[in-house]
Amino acid sequence: MRSFIIAVAALAATGGPAMAETKPHALKQEGGWLTLSAPTTQDHIVFDGAVWRCKADVCRSTKVKSLPPLRSCKRLAHELGTITGFGYRGVSLSDAELAQCNPARIAKTPASEMAAAR
Repeated sequence: MRSFIIAVAALAATGGPAMAETKPHALKQEGGWLTLSAPTTQDHIVFDGAVWRCKADVCRSTKVKSLPPLRSCKRLAHELGTITGFGYRGVSLSDAELAQCNPARIAKTPASEMAAAR
């Protein structure tokens, strides 16, 4: 019985299994990922001191600075092109935020085409 109490006390002091479960989750909070609308030819990009490794249309970084996700997305979109998915330090951007992230493209509308034809 005495050894059981010592084992329980030791487990409580070290955090036991609960600490082991939170560590990998905490590591995931430091990285980032993004998906592009088209594959990139760059195999990596250095952005704010973090190395983003790219393969086809997906780029990942294991550790990124603590910056606002939308700001980081905008700057990466400027470097890599249209971003279709973005996760940064555990935060994933919504479709509306992704629309703000990507550089504005002037789309031709039928009205603007007709005005140009006159």
